[in-house]
Amino acid sequence: MSRRSERSGTASRRGRGRARQAVGPTGGARPRVGSRQGQHAGARIKWRSLTDLLIFLIGLGIFMYPLVASYVNYQDASASIDAYDSIVSHLTPAQKAKMWKQAKQYDEALGKPTLRDPFRYHKLKYPVNLYNHTLNVDGKGMMAYVDIPKISVKLPVYHGTSDEVLLKGTGHIATTHIPTDNRTQHGVITGHTGAVGHILFDNLTQMKKGDIFQVRVLDHHLSYKVDQIRVILPSDVRNLQPVEGRNYVTLLTCTPYGINSHRLLVRGRYIGEGIAPTQPKGAPKWVLWVLLVALLITALLMNMVTRKRRQVRIAMVLIRRNYGLGSGGPPGVAGGLPGGEHDPDAPSAGSAPTAGGQIPRDPASTVLLARSSLPDGGGSDDDSGDGSSV
Repeated sequence: MSRRSERSGTASRRGRGRARQAVGPTGGARPRVGSRQGQHAGARIKWRSLTDLLIFLIGLGIFMYPLVASYVNYQDASASIDAYDSIVSHLTPAQKAKMWKQAKQYDEALGKPTLRDPFRYHKLKYPVNLYNHTLNVDGKGMMAYVDIPKISVKLPVYHGTSDEVLLKGTGHIATTHIPTDNRTQHGVITGHTGAVGHILFDNLTQMKKGDIFQVRVLDHHLSYKVDQIRVILPSDVRNLQPVEGRNYVTLLTCTPYGINSHRLLVRGRYIGEGIAPTQPKGAPKWVLWVLLVALLITALLMNMVTRKRRQVRIAMVLIRRNYGLGSGGPPGVAGGLPGGEHDPDAPSAGSAPTAGGQIPRDPASTVLLARSSLPDGGGSDDDSGDGSSV
């Protein structure tokens, strides 16, 4: 045989090898890994992964909203307290003495009021008609603020108990005494529990007898020691009445959490000014940072899982397209890969079953299957080598 004939035979074998590579096991054309179909499949997988990430971010946002909103609202309350302190610091001693005297006179004129459910009381009579003008330090209704380090709460105290007031901080019940150092009086400060996006009196249940909190009116830091904790019906106001010779402030909120059928009363007895309140003994603030780091790690892990899923989906799409494993096609040479809807036991076209009824696997096809699943296009055609390689 001449060299020319030998070269012609070699070229013919190479041509047959490329033809066999271009045809899948089912006889149809096998798309190249880098073909337009492969690019479209990769684009669809990318959009699906982006959709998964978007759903995760939406869920994370819903989960984090109450915490973030609570933080923002608490910062607003802290800003109001800072503004209150700044206004008080700029008042002259005569102005502060006048406001303090008016508050004490209001308590004396109020006497022993007839109380009702503080969340349903609306009528204002003398001297309550003068109430909104008493201790209106900032011109916006803020009369004082309550400081309870035991439950990490420092909230402004506004006149009245309207819905608007109780979403900004706490409210003072108009028909109770204003916190002063009078000998006989009983003031009631109320706040919500379980309001979405707000942390007000949610943790008031953690207060114990003997704990000390403060109510700061002008530059007076009135200290109160808890001596009674009760759960009552809204209509039961016996424990909110003044007691002769006793100076009380009661912190009131709804309970149980989310049901709000009763009222929780935490009463404190006046023990003087400037006595340090009870400090918290629970988890330190760094626990919050630990939770935030845990959430960040969870988000990173979710992102890694999403990327891995995307890579697997791309590999599966390439395998299905390269070997005709799409909808309506046979199960393929790998025997059992997903994507085919035919009977797994049915032989593919052009394949003869063995004695055991199984389709023999072509080692060369198995090599191509592994190569085609590589993300770097390992299944692309190669013009080099012997024509018998497939």
